[in-house]
Amino acid sequence: MRKILAILLLAVHLFNSGGYRLVFNQMEESVGQRMISRIDEQAYDDQDLVEIKVPVNLPYQTNWPEFERYDGEVYMNGVHYNYVKRKLHNDTLILLCLPNAEKTNLFNARETFFSLVNDLQQDQPAKQHPAPVKSVKFAQADYIVEELIPFHPGVSSAIISFPDYTATNLRDSHGRSLEQPPDTRLG
Repeated sequence: MRKILAILLLAVHLFNSGGYRLVFNQMEESVGQRMISRIDEQAYDDQDLVEIKVPVNLPYQTNWPEFERYDGEVYMNGVHYNYVKRKLHNDTLILLCLPNAEKTNLFNARETFFSLVNDLQQDQPAKQHPAPVKSVKFAQADYIVEELIPFHPGVSSAIISFPDYTATNLRDSHGRSLEQPPDTRLG
């Protein structure tokens, strides 16, 4: 009797630790296959199709005269859609999609189950949140630049030396002319 109970508890623990994910993935896969077979048999109403337009920027693209069958799925605004047909017109890809209500319901059930399982594992009382921390921004720079060294691609050394140009040296060197300017008169 104890062995059977231990095996049963071990099976429940393994299912709880990751088995339910495998079960839900298998169920979603079977629902997706059923929807694809339904689309292939054209067992849907054209009124139920939802049109999605996607901008396309391709050079030398051509317009397609009619829709072609296309497989795939997309999840938008809480609803799963399966692609049915597609067509390229000017700079827009037009996708006709069929809402997959079964997969949406299964997805919502999975999310609800996951949240319930996670809440059951937390058997502690509700935590009291501390008072919010107020942040203060001081009026100072985030960093201080100690020295500014310009980058020169031809210089491989980290230390760059410059001649000593002071205000007096600059004023004296540019204040006097060493030679006479050229003669610009035409004549």
